[in-house]
Amino acid sequence: MQPKKITVEPSADHPEILDIRDAMRQVMDYFDLLTDQGDSNVVWNLVFASTNNSPFTAKGSPVDLRTNAPAFAQVKDHVAVIERGLARVQAGEPLDEDFPMEKKSAVMRILERNTNGIEKTRIEFDDGNSFEIVPQVAERFLAVMQGAGDEEYDYLFATFARNEVGSIEGRIVDLGTDYDEHSIKLKEHRTGQEIRCRISPEARDEIENSLTVRDVWTHRRIRIRGVINYDANGKIIRVFNGRIEYIDPPEVSTRDLRDPEFTGGLTAYEYLDKLRENELG
Repeated sequence: MQPKKITVEPSADHPEILDIRDAMRQVMDYFDLLTDQGDSNVVWNLVFASTNNSPFTAKGSPVDLRTNAPAFAQVKDHVAVIERGLARVQAGEPLDEDFPMEKKSAVMRILERNTNGIEKTRIEFDDGNSFEIVPQVAERFLAVMQGAGDEEYDYLFATFARNEVGSIEGRIVDLGTDYDEHSIKLKEHRTGQEIRCRISPEARDEIENSLTVRDVWTHRRIRIRGVINYDANGKIIRVFNGRIEYIDPPEVSTRDLRDPEFTGGLTAYEYLDKLRENELG
């Protein structure tokens, strides 16, 4: 077993700019995955980090704090479980029973950053293969992850026919919980359907700091992006792991709406009379 390596590349829209928060959080979540919570004596020591002539790359090695000695043998089995789980996700399969469920959220965060701000994340496995994430497939991986190993999800929402990462727009109806998970009830603007949307843990602090009681009372319009669950007829049932974006319509004055040529020189009375008689071309 060699030191573990992760490479992070910036968004193709801004190839020269890699947000330091995205890069560092990606590295931290990866090594959090590799950390066995049952062994507090072993930590991952940063042995290399660089952006010179390449994407951002970081390497870490396990160290036993009691002896300051390498601890590859102690982490080998745990690392193998994590890498097997990532390989299953990459193959479009759900996590297996051996994958520690407390690590699932870290995998979700790694995938989510590759849908917003990071172009590619590459994690090298011990067997010579790798886990490569790009925006085009990160959303598919997220849909695979959603509900994997979640007994409540399987029991309560067995009628779901398919999952799809996407977004819906509408107006806020209510804030509350959905089976003890933070959620927003949204009235979808096309169908008028009220949809319960669970909010991702990462979005909760942002919502607490930005959403006001007035926004709820005035039914502010928002867009929620997450894993959309559909029934067999294509109807949206719920949204999971949602993030919100506020939609503020542009201010329009009566001057902007006024069009003196609209009636073609007719008075308002003449125009309406011809419109009623169906005499307008």
